[in-house]
Amino acid sequence: MYGEPTIEKLVARVERLEQETTDHKVTKEQVARTSSILKATLEATADGIVIVNLYGRIISFNRRFQALCGISESVMASKDDNLILSHIMDQVKNPEIFLEKVGEIYDSPDAEVRDEVEFKDGRIFKRVSLPQILNNKIVGRVWSFQDITEAKHVEVKLKETLVTLRKALGGTIQAIALTVEKRDPYTAGHQQRVSDLARAIADEMGLPKATIDGIRLAGSIHDLGKTSVPTDIMSKPGKLTDHEFGIIKTHPTVGYEILRNIQFPWPIAKAVLQHHERIDGSGYPDGLKGDEIIIEAKVIAVADVVEAISSHRPYRPSLGLQIAIDEIVKGRGNIYDAKAVDTCIDLLTKKRYKFRFSAWNLS
Repeated sequence: MYGEPTIEKLVARVERLEQETTDHKVTKEQVARTSSILKATLEATADGIVIVNLYGRIISFNRRFQALCGISESVMASKDDNLILSHIMDQVKNPEIFLEKVGEIYDSPDAEVRDEVEFKDGRIFKRVSLPQILNNKIVGRVWSFQDITEAKHVEVKLKETLVTLRKALGGTIQAIALTVEKRDPYTAGHQQRVSDLARAIADEMGLPKATIDGIRLAGSIHDLGKTSVPTDIMSKPGKLTDHEFGIIKTHPTVGYEILRNIQFPWPIAKAVLQHHERIDGSGYPDGLKGDEIIIEAKVIAVADVVEAISSHRPYRPSLGLQIAIDEIVKGRGNIYDAKAVDTCIDLLTKKRYKFRFSAWNLS
């Protein structure tokens, strides 16, 4: 709750109180007043607070701690730390882990403990323990227990919602990809195959999972903009004119314009826009160079070239996998990303990667 004292502030107040008791200039009335303020502060906080001495004996506690742990008045009044600890242990879901953290303190008295404790009734507490230091000596500890059960439940719900949204977005991308495939039967499976190879490259490169997911999904719709290219140009069996090729070169921009306002958790639109950019700036549509090109686009570019060369096209038969490998080797480091090229070649030669024509699986 906003404005409530933190455990760090409580420790500081305890330290100030003990310092005052050692100062002969401080009157008994001042000590009593400071003690009263401290007690009121302990009772005002929403956290359960326990103050112990160097040997673990309870010096003070607040009613919130007693209520959270369901400890009787008689047990708390006894200040018997073993009895109170035993009562708590009966309620903790994993008592061994609970005691392990307590044991760490005896091994390292200046240690700061911050963890979570789950009770058998489902409640979850954030546990914090800080050393109480006076005149550069550790004289005890202050423990706090904050009920975070509701926050944890909200966190779980948010994660479940995120998973649902990601699946919905994956389904949206799948629908878009299938639309492109239906329109251009000559390159049916091209985007899927590029997506699969790009994902494999990204995985072998050790990229983060979120990045791999973005590459896989962006690869599956990287040619979305070709829906704006006339079918007679897309399926033309002969050589394209400069004008016709100019029209085809608009497809990354068109795809970007279609996707840019969709709030994906991955840079899908940018990857689609940049998948024909080249390291040396010779690509299109913007002539980007080096690090101006995102890693998603760099990986897709390599997979796209390999798939295009090694597959059949309306205007020519497959040129074969070796020609595709020769192309990316020739452009390694100046046209195509060096690491993506090396990883792709390793997949195709040493690990015998094969293109797949399996059904869509974007879950």
